[in-house]
Amino acid sequence: MQKGDAAKLKLLLSGISARLMKNRDYFVRADCTFRSGKKTFDAQLTRADEGYMLRFQGVTRPVDGEAFCVFFAEQAEKFDETELRYTERSTVVMLTVTPRGVQMKQAEREAAAEEQAAAANPLLDQGRQYLIRVDQASALLREIGILTADGKLRNDMIRKYNQIDHYVELVAPMFAQDDSEEIVLLDCACGKSYLSFVMNYYLHEVLRRRCRVIGVDINEHVIEESRAMAGRLGYHNMTFQCADLRTYQPPMQVTAVISLHACDIATDLALATAIRAQAKYIACVPCCHKELLDQYTLAGLEPLTRHGVFKARFNDVLTDSMRALRLEAAGYKVSVVEYISPLDTPKNLLIRAVRTGKDNARARQEYDAVRALLGTTSELDRRCTELQNDFFAVDSGVRL
Repeated sequence: MQKGDAAKLKLLLSGISARLMKNRDYFVRADCTFRSGKKTFDAQLTRADEGYMLRFQGVTRPVDGEAFCVFFAEQAEKFDETELRYTERSTVVMLTVTPRGVQMKQAEREAAAEEQAAAANPLLDQGRQYLIRVDQASALLREIGILTADGKLRNDMIRKYNQIDHYVELVAPMFAQDDSEEIVLLDCACGKSYLSFVMNYYLHEVLRRRCRVIGVDINEHVIEESRAMAGRLGYHNMTFQCADLRTYQPPMQVTAVISLHACDIATDLALATAIRAQAKYIACVPCCHKELLDQYTLAGLEPLTRHGVFKARFNDVLTDSMRALRLEAAGYKVSVVEYISPLDTPKNLLIRAVRTGKDNARARQEYDAVRALLGTTSELDRRCTELQNDFFAVDSGVRL
């Protein structure tokens, strides 16, 4: 190897070493091929609980990123041609060393034929620009049941697929404007965590952002299932905790809190967690509402809620309207939109909020006045007045 090529290889390997140190959560594997005449030797680098493991010529040993790059450089001096295929989620880096010189190129993973065929399903909206594309997110979509085991799009899941992608589309502008070095996404009452997985994919694979995703739910079974799914997908930047949101303490610097169809007061618990954590963004799709149903009164309008169905529908609108106003009172700019068609589900509102960092005295006065008029106290009210001190726990940074 010529002196100039050796210097170039050292520089390019320093970039690989930095990736191995910084992007460990996104690392998939690295494969090396060394050729000398007709003889070929292979080496593989895989992720271990701590650091990495390098296998070469029947021997496996622990290494860090720097040691692996030193190993590759040494082999490049010995062999006629060497090749390194470094793979992260959605990204492949190819480094080759030949008598003609040292070359590096980076490319996205190419879609397989069956993935391209699934994306061409005529039942999909062909005029829509999907953010979570079937031909690129096949492993994820297979894991959450949108695709069959052999990669075909399930016709009975197309509506769910469209709903998931539309949610991402509605929250995308919030993350497009964010300048955090790392996005910390907290999914409150995450359930089976489908939304957590989709958002994790979107943030890292589509937006190319560093991110950490935390799912919290009181149900231990769904937490264990979510951990297993993350393991199968290789999503090492995701953690799941079994905890009660009434006592859960989030990490510092939460970028966004999301919640999808958290039942009854669980939506209030999610919003309260977001407010107290001073999350920059909130994206919440509420579910059923019960708490205020037997509390609120509409002085002079009682005849309008004499029928139970009207009282319940008033309660739905009332609860979500008060949630939106409470977020404004906490210093958020709020918008409320239809998440999906009411033909799919009546629980179809998405509450989006962006923290302004400014006190909103007007909204606070309006909220207090409405509460006094209706005679209500919600779980959101209670959560926002408790645990004011020592709210944040030390973030252990535990990885799967």
